[in-house]
Amino acid sequence: MELLVVDFGIIFTGLTGKGVTKFLLFSKNLKLFAPEYLFEELKEHLSRVKLLSSLSSREIDSLISRLEGHINVVKKSEFEALLEEAKSLISDPDDTEYLALSLSMNKCPIWSNDPHFKKQSLVRVFTTEELVEYLKSKGLF
Repeated sequence: MELLVVDFGIIFTGLTGKGVTKFLLFSKNLKLFAPEYLFEELKEHLSRVKLLSSLSSREIDSLISRLEGHINVVKKSEFEALLEEAKSLISDPDDTEYLALSLSMNKCPIWSNDPHFKKQSLVRVFTTEELVEYLKSKGLF
């Protein structure tokens, strides 16, 4: 089982798209972690998710509920000590918590399509495409 920190962009894509991202989000081969901030971010963008997806409100609520049960949410207090270091490594303040969480988990890889993450070299970052290739190479996809 692969451990990954997952960012909001991946969740957004998984909720609004029909492709491989949604499949991977619920894969038994991935154990996903995210700061509690992820679900706050999701609430802020819920109207956009509903607008861009072809799903009913009930279907979206059901998917979010499944995600909440599948993603291991980590309280900010558990990685707060690494926020300053993370802030110095990445230019987008929205990504700081994800990077700090990764650092607190022994540099657990991050799953994100956000190019800001690739500008730091401390933590491995998988785009969805790279993650699929990696999982294929391990026989997990």
